[in-house]
Amino acid sequence: MGGIVTPEFIDLVITGGAGFVGSHLTDKLMMDGHEVTVVDNFFTGRKRNVEHWIGHENFELINHDVVEPLYIEVDQIYHLASPASPPNYMYNPIKTLKTNTIGTLNMLGLAKRVGARLLLASTSEVYGGKTDLTEPELVLLFTYWKNV
Repeated sequence: MGGIVTPEFIDLVITGGAGFVGSHLTDKLMMDGHEVTVVDNFFTGRKRNVEHWIGHENFELINHDVVEPLYIEVDQIYHLASPASPPNYMYNPIKTLKTNTIGTLNMLGLAKRVGARLLLASTSEVYGGKTDLTEPELVLLFTYWKNV
């Protein structure tokens, strides 16, 4: 049936891995037996979200800001680093912009250097308050937003 063939266990990095979504992804991937490196600067993420993995042979925690280049070897990158709630990104909007732009460029550069696959996650906040529903994905998003 086609599909992507991946090794049974892969070496992964999760930026923003100490945040809400990142820590749950870390739990799932660790339970699946993968080698997981969490990269977080703890601007909004919390060490306590992943501290139960500290000391596990397949886990590494790196205190690092993705605005600076990262030089590690990985197979896959889950780029989740970004303050995701309005109070957090409004506290330091320049930091948020740098994380979302320079941080993403750095993760793309890492992926290119090591031949890794990259998944970039975002929030619905990137769409702002747009109500012009000419783009199909905005129709779906707007419908979702109005129902939560």
